Amino acid sequence: MLGSRFLWQVWGVLGITLIISTFVFGFFVVDEVERDAFDRIENSLHEQALALSPLMTTLLEENRLLTPEEINRLVPGIIARITLADSNGRVIIDNQRAPTSMDNHGNRPEIVASQGASYGVATRYSQTLNLTMIYLAISLTGEDAKTGYLRLAVPLTSIDEQLSSLQNRIFASAVTIGFLFLLIGYLLASRVTNPIEKMTTVARDISRGQFQLRLPTGRIDEIGQLAAVINDLALGAEERIAGLTRHRNQLAAVLAGLNEGVIAFDAEQKVLHVNHAALTLLSLKETQLVDWNFSEVSIAQEFKQSVLTCISEHTNVASTVIVGERTLDCSYLWLEAGFGEDPGGILVLEDVTERLHLEKVRSDFVANASHELKTPISAIRGLSETIIDDPNISGENLGRFVERIRQQSIRLELIVKDLLHLSRFDSSNKQSNLARIRLSELITALFQTNVENARDAGVILDLDIQDESAQVLGETEAIDQLLTNLVDNAIKYTGEGGKVTVHLKSVGQMASIEVEDSGIGISPEETARIFERFYRVDRARSRDVGGTGLGLAIVKHIAQAHNGTVSVHSQLGKGTTFTVQIPLA
Repeated sequence: MLGSRFLWQVWGVLGITLIISTFVFGFFVVDEVERDAFDRIENSLHEQALALSPLMTTLLEENRLLTPEEINRLVPGIIARITLADSNGRVIIDNQRAPTSMDNHGNRPEIVASQGASYGVATRYSQTLNLTMIYLAISLTGEDAKTGYLRLAVPLTSIDEQLSSLQNRIFASAVTIGFLFLLIGYLLASRVTNPIEKMTTVARDISRGQFQLRLPTGRIDEIGQLAAVINDLALGAEERIAGLTRHRNQLAAVLAGLNEGVIAFDAEQKVLHVNHAALTLLSLKETQLVDWNFSEVSIAQEFKQSVLTCISEHTNVASTVIVGERTLDCSYLWLEAGFGEDPGGILVLEDVTERLHLEKVRSDFVANASHELKTPISAIRGLSETIIDDPNISGENLGRFVERIRQQSIRLELIVKDLLHLSRFDSSNKQSNLARIRLSELITALFQTNVENARDAGVILDLDIQDESAQVLGETEAIDQLLTNLVDNAIKYTGEGGKVTVHLKSVGQMASIEVEDSGIGISPEETARIFERFYRVDRARSRDVGGTGLGLAIVKHIAQAHNGTVSVHSQLGKGTTFTVQIPLA
């Protein structure tokens, strides 16, 4: 019980302190009484010694050896033991024993102390009498200058009995006072401990989350004030916990909504929190992160050194880590305050795979565009400078040079035109001027436009329209550009005697357009890159047939702008099929 513990820990300690204080006080009282008794006995013995000194001096001068009985008759009524010794310490007279049977007393402490002083005192156990005695000795000097020592002694039995009785009374008083104090203390403590027990129970329940509990506050003393304070603390804790819960939920919502992965860790490398984005980027499940530590999990080995540096040096660290097919920019931010009282840090993961890819594509595009534009420009400049520098150039050469300049300018125009198309589709994925497009009509018109070009190239152009009603929502000009690029590309790379077929059908909720040729085909290595800007399977042939290397890139962008896809299937020497799928309107 709390009351019992409080009683023994507080009031019990006070009671024991009181008892000890009583004993200490008693000790000093006994000591003082003992000291006073000794002083009175000492003074009495000194007075008796002075009174006996004339008689003893005479006996010393006469050197008379008297028996104890003779001494007692000379000094009737004295209760002290009387011993007379000469200057050599030889006992001459003793009223309780025969002097001849006694040892030399010259070295007795009281006799030694009396030399040069008015008297000497000593207390010790007497082997002769088997009693504790107090001894007092004075020096004697006769008329003939003969010296000696008179010693009186009395037993301390009465003093010991008085002191023992006094000690017993003090002990009994201390025990009685202590018992009464403990009894009264227990009764008083009960008035305090009972409400304290209740407060302890309620406080314990509050600490476990039962913040709605309250204590009665009817008392106006300190206990009542303490109960009111506990109630205020419970109310404040309830409000703070509610606020922390709201903030935690808000923080969790913010972290959950971030595209960046966030992992919080402490100074021991243990993961404290991880958001959904981090789980996705690391291809982990939340259950895999229970008691996760960077130093123990294999997936985290890439991060281990950076985390250790962040923790050991209390500094921010940045690194790039490849996890699977993803490239992650990692920022390790050290938080001195940490989480709660402990320091810790935050790891922020950003997926830069697409950004790096786009940067590479953009870099390649700039390099390729510069190269592709430079070629016709250089040709035009070189031919024009030749004409200018040679005023005597023949008419035949002049015509040939001018024709080449015209061809290169046409090629330059085509490149610029295709770049403008790409720029248009790169700038926004949202289409303007949307309309329902009947694909069969668009493909038929395209067929009629290109059938003559195909015939000139020795290629058969054919149509296979399986769904006349197929419609899509989009820009007519863009869809026409897509089909034109695919058909024109197929005719160029099929060769004389080949065949190009345009198929139109519906597959589920998608309109499917296939441009199939029987041309030279494309290797699997080349297939993965043909939609890149300025990429050509056969650069020499592409220039011969007037290609810019942007046609298929434009096809891809137009398809994506219409929420569609484009794919290719090809075999070397057998032909190629491009498939475009766009949602039906």
